[in-house]
Amino acid sequence: MKIKQKLKGAAFAAFILGAALVAPAATAQQATPPTQQAQPQNFSDADLQQFADASTRLMAVQQEGEATMMSILEEEKLSVDKFNAMAQAHQQQKLDEVEATTEEKAAFNKAAERIMAIQPTFEADIKAAIQKDGMSLEKYEQIMLAYRQDQALQQRVNQLMQTKQD
Repeated sequence: MKIKQKLKGAAFAAFILGAALVAPAATAQQATPPTQQAQPQNFSDADLQQFADASTRLMAVQQEGEATMMSILEEEKLSVDKFNAMAQAHQQQKLDEVEATTEEKAAFNKAAERIMAIQPTFEADIKAAIQKDGMSLEKYEQIMLAYRQDQALQQRVNQLMQTKQD
């Protein structure tokens, strides 16, 4: 069923757009899986500054995506909690088990389709935010993986981001 595939993607989009993510984790869906261990790497200050700048831009993209999603949910008269519960149930193929009225299920389907429709734009905005200063997606992912696993690197990046904001 085509609608089920769309809804599966919509639930994924909802979690991407609706999750409260820290700045560098805004592209978690693109990052190398956390089960893979990062090789110890020494990134240049220029690489880390590009990463910090890209992460700052990604926060803005995420906030815009969240606002768009919230507007969709408001227009469809669905709460975030209800949408997320239904999306999670859909992912587990248990949507029929969720306590929801026929109207709520219809609103969920419509909201999910609308969220799916904005997903390509959201992904393009993410790529553009990363690549704006010449950083490749691969380099961003390498630094992201190291950032998640190395507290010293986290501190360096966070300091660069703070310095840029001052």
